[in-house]
Amino acid sequence: MQGAVRVSHFLVRGWLACLVATGCGSSPSSAGPDAPVATGDGSNTTTPALSVRWATEPLAIPGDAGSNVTISRLLFRVANLRVIGDAGPGDTRTSVDAIQLGWSQGVTPDAVGFADAPTGLYSRIILLADGNLADYSWEIGGSVKLDNVATAFAIHDRSPLAISLDTSATLDPGQATALTVTVRIDQALQSLDFHQLAHTGDGGLALDTFDDAMSDFREKMMTNVFESHESGHQ
Repeated sequence: MQGAVRVSHFLVRGWLACLVATGCGSSPSSAGPDAPVATGDGSNTTTPALSVRWATEPLAIPGDAGSNVTISRLLFRVANLRVIGDAGPGDTRTSVDAIQLGWSQGVTPDAVGFADAPTGLYSRIILLADGNLADYSWEIGGSVKLDNVATAFAIHDRSPLAISLDTSATLDPGQATALTVTVRIDQALQSLDFHQLAHTGDGGLALDTFDDAMSDFREKMMTNVFESHESGHQ
């Protein structure tokens, strides 16, 4: 049965590659306005034409996620990020590959900027986290208090995580605009029964790719955690 599950993951990766390439599908603390922005061509600028910024709400990381859960780190290994414009859904000028979005003590992800983004309306953001089986696609670390005992936990998944968000932002000639993707990780964690997690050799807890509880948790990550909105003109 596990072999069949692994085969299905390869099929999912093929479908996700189509999703990222074509822009099909439907949807469910951030850098400041003057912070450096990593652009799609690898350079840095403070005023790209179009940028995607990142936020976590309602908690900062590290921080208290409620229900006796504390988050110490969050990481997404993003294979592809694409902002879809209505005029050119396959435009590579608003796409970037192989970036990491990480939150931990003293660390937040840089905004991603697209200096050559064409003008027009942008109506979708597609994000694909995928470690390509060589690494985890995403990871969460923290601690949970069970029976009045604080216990470290790690949640990590080698399956791809595809996020498609509806948004609305207009890039006018000679102007700059930003979109913000907000990660509400507490929405998934508060639904998790930590008693179901496997015990590790060092006394912690872990939820991994093929564990029974991962399927439901992964679904919540895809549908309940990510939101997007326009940050406004700059």
